[in-house]
Amino acid sequence: MTSNENLSEFTLSKDWRWLPLIGWTAAGLLLFASWLWPVTREAWDAFDVWVFHVMNGTVAQSDIWATIWALTGGRRFDVFSALLIFVIYLYYIGSGDFARFRHGLAFGAMTAVLLLVIIVLQRQIIAYPRLSPSLVLDGFNSILSVVPWSNAKEGSDRSFPGDHATVTMILAVLWWLGFTWRFGLVGVALAFFFALPRIAAGAHWATDAVIGGGSVTLIALALVSGTPIPWRIYRFALKPVDWVLSFWIRFADRLSPEGRDNVNPTRQVLRGMCIGAADLIPGVSGGTMALILGIYKRLIGAIAKLDRELIGLVARGQVLAAARHADALFLGTIGIGVLLSLIIFSRIIPLSMMVTNLPEITFGFFFGLIAASIVGLLSHVHMKGAGGWIWIGFGVVLGLLAATMVPVSTPDASWFIFLCGMAAVAAMLVPGISGSFVLLILGKYTDAIEALGRLDFSFIAPLAAGVVTGALLFSRAISWLLDHFYRQTLLAVIGVLGGSLLAVWPFKDRHYETIGTKVKLVRADPYIPSDFDLTVFFTIVAVLTGIFLYRFLDRLAQHAEAESI
Repeated sequence: MTSNENLSEFTLSKDWRWLPLIGWTAAGLLLFASWLWPVTREAWDAFDVWVFHVMNGTVAQSDIWATIWALTGGRRFDVFSALLIFVIYLYYIGSGDFARFRHGLAFGAMTAVLLLVIIVLQRQIIAYPRLSPSLVLDGFNSILSVVPWSNAKEGSDRSFPGDHATVTMILAVLWWLGFTWRFGLVGVALAFFFALPRIAAGAHWATDAVIGGGSVTLIALALVSGTPIPWRIYRFALKPVDWVLSFWIRFADRLSPEGRDNVNPTRQVLRGMCIGAADLIPGVSGGTMALILGIYKRLIGAIAKLDRELIGLVARGQVLAAARHADALFLGTIGIGVLLSLIIFSRIIPLSMMVTNLPEITFGFFFGLIAASIVGLLSHVHMKGAGGWIWIGFGVVLGLLAATMVPVSTPDASWFIFLCGMAAVAAMLVPGISGSFVLLILGKYTDAIEALGRLDFSFIAPLAAGVVTGALLFSRAISWLLDHFYRQTLLAVIGVLGGSLLAVWPFKDRHYETIGTKVKLVRADPYIPSDFDLTVFFTIVAVLTGIFLYRFLDRLAQHAEAESI
């Protein structure tokens, strides 16, 4: 079976197949019966108690664990989990050929229908009134008592079965059958990790996931592999999918100067999400990400074409020509992805909360990314004599000045926020340095993330105005600079990153004061930890994670470059 278009016909049953239908149904019922049967129920109960005390005990062991469970145990993380699953799915169907994309859309529609039906039936049929461990067992450690701002779910009078575990387990099975076993393993990993926060918080027993989710998943597997119902839903979904894709192809052909380059819009949206996420994280440049994704020159060129010629075309009513001139379809899909990243990391998983509540770990991650990016960028630049070191030294001086002379607390005036926006977008357009890193140096990173999360337009408006102004002013200049002085520019950027590492050193005594209605960081004194505690351990892990992430992205860049040769 070579075509992804026909993959579903290979994995989904067209007819009634009694052996898998009866076999998987029996397996699900036996698993559920093992929990109801008194002889084996004792073993399951002992397993539940052991898992609960191990997981919930981490809340009392360390404030860091409590904060991690607080961040991952609430509704925001539920939304983030759903978005993450959706993004992974889009990445898979968008990274292949057109047949995979078509198959993926139809298979996704079928999956949504099945999940909806199964969850509704599960809630109607398996309505088991089971109290969560936090309401039953002694020695419960409340996350809320350690992390007052936590909204983690800590109790339920109907904990069985676990909805999150059921959904992710069924997704894992469907991904395994509908795509590849590797993609299915991704679903298995997601099912495991998404179940942990609720177990640690005491909102669910381990068997809510293992027995409840597992038995329903086995019966769902019987439905998929033993009946023609999912296959018929899939075939029905192909009709509207084909109509939508046909419309999109005609639309893209008319609007895009690249012809059918935009036939798969998920690619550009996901690329935009990567660029947006990169620029929200100090240490990964949006420009570098665009370079890795192979769209840097096109992106800079499209931004540079937001010029007087475009205004003239619009003024003459030549909208289609204007859209082609500015590569509007490309910029639009990229922009949608960037906007989605802004929403995810400002409103759903606010990075400002991470910076405030887990500063060592968060800045450790940033530190690892930036340190690795310095080494990575150096490996791509040929050092010719002393001239290269002079440019690096120049950048180091600028970086040290930025890290030491820019005060921790900077003006909140609109003019300064406007300038921050201009500086941030200028950095974003240069490979190697991120806009968020500049905002971090200028003391406006947390404020910007919080403003996006609260939709505070008194901050967003001048920042956005600065970004737009900077993009229009600097795109041509940066494009010219990189064309004529690429090596010197990159060496200076490396120096700036190196000199600015002090600004993201994770271990600092941070002092906060209430200024007006805001609690603001007013002083941060770096130190070297003398004790190896859990905070230091997690910070080192975060640093290594940042290093490995950059190395992964760098390998992707090399792979993309090799493919383009």
